[in-house]
Amino acid sequence: MTKWNFIHGDLLDVPADGLICSANPNLNLSGGVDGAFLMRYGSDMQDVLHSWLRDRNLKAVPPGSVVLVDGFCSPFRHVAHAVAIDVFYDTNAELIGQTYRTALQMLAESGCRSIAAACLGCGYGRCPEDEFLKSIERLIATPLENVDHITLATTNESLAHSLRLLTPDS
Repeated sequence: MTKWNFIHGDLLDVPADGLICSANPNLNLSGGVDGAFLMRYGSDMQDVLHSWLRDRNLKAVPPGSVVLVDGFCSPFRHVAHAVAIDVFYDTNAELIGQTYRTALQMLAESGCRSIAAACLGCGYGRCPEDEFLKSIERLIATPLENVDHITLATTNESLAHSLRLLTPDS
């Protein structure tokens, strides 16, 4: 059974095999967790993401897309860049949940048993807290194979508190 943990803090400081970053459709590491990743670990990740788009003759990816890459010089084995917004940064609980499920499955298939995850759609994305909580409630209720531990981290203390209320032992 997967154990869920919800923290108020810096996602990049969470020890885990895999990382789920909230990404924009252009896969630019321009803000949020992706921007912090760029500042902390350098531009190699950005170069790979732009090459990934060029290799596929794309300028952007559709909402719900997840691009999985190696963790490079970070402590994470793999990083899933999860696009849970559209080009206007709009989102909803269904899109967020679908994007998480895809990212979690990809990381699990890559051998990541512990995962640190951003709160998708809650930064530049304009997801209301109650919509986000609905998506997480559905995820918690769904068994995940080959994933032992998931930590969702947010810099929003109120959201971290609301998330903790979803599971009595988190």
